[in-house]
Amino acid sequence: MGALDEVGLGVVLLIIGGVCTGIQGPMNGKLAISTAGSFSAFLSFAVGVWPLLIYFLADTKGGKTVDWPKAAREAPGYAWLGGIFGGLFVLILTLIIHRRGAAITNGIIVVTQLIISVVIDQAGAFGTHQRDCTPLRGGGLACMIVGIAMVTLF
Repeated sequence: MGALDEVGLGVVLLIIGGVCTGIQGPMNGKLAISTAGSFSAFLSFAVGVWPLLIYFLADTKGGKTVDWPKAAREAPGYAWLGGIFGGLFVLILTLIIHRRGAAITNGIIVVTQLIISVVIDQAGAFGTHQRDCTPLRGGGLACMIVGIAMVTLF
């Protein structure tokens, strides 16, 4: 079992990811005001590729531990396209956040992520573990929707 399999570390990393997502939008949006939304989103990815590359090289010993032919054979085509959705996410966030505010923008994003995640879990889509949307899960989702409606309207 590796360090990333530890629940505590996973939760801490997810919290850090949430903080990063919450901070990234306003920062990119501020740059977009001075330049252009498209440039800000592009620059976000261009700058962000470096820490990812460093981690990738360290984690895979320069790519040597990756079985590239196996990955090309076994990973479905859609699995290679996740970056497109990440790019669209950053572009949309950059364009909207200073027009609507961080709480509304990120709240709608989080609730939408939760809705699509429940649908993905219910279907077991993309090879995820299938998990039914129980009444309690649906109720929690409804509470989130009501919560973001309150943040948005008041």
